[in-house]
Formats: sequence, structure tokens, C-alpha cells
Amino acid sequence: MDVEFIGQLVDSMEEAVIRLDRAVAKNDKVTANKLKIFIFDVHKKISEALRS
Repeated sequence: MDVEFIGQLVDSMEEAVIRLDRAVAKNDKVTANKLKIFIFDVHKKISEALRS
């Protein structure tokens, strides 16, 4: 398991969640949807990395 890689993914997800909160507050649905997809993809990558 590559702990550094997982840490980078978690950091990316954390930043995306902050940006998602801002997009939702501004009612920016396009950006919010893109960020939701990105967060889901990062979650999948974290899960895959933890399995290996």
C-alpha cells in the first residue's frame, strides 16, 4: 500500500469538498456536479489503493 499516494488522494478529496461547499453556497450547479463526480472518482481510487 502506497501511503503517500493515498495521502495525496485524501488531500485532493478534502480540497474538492471545500470547493464543493463553495459551489453549493453560490448555487453553481455545474461546478457542484463536476466536483461530485471528481470526489466519487477519488473515493474509488482510494478504495482500490487500500485493497492492494
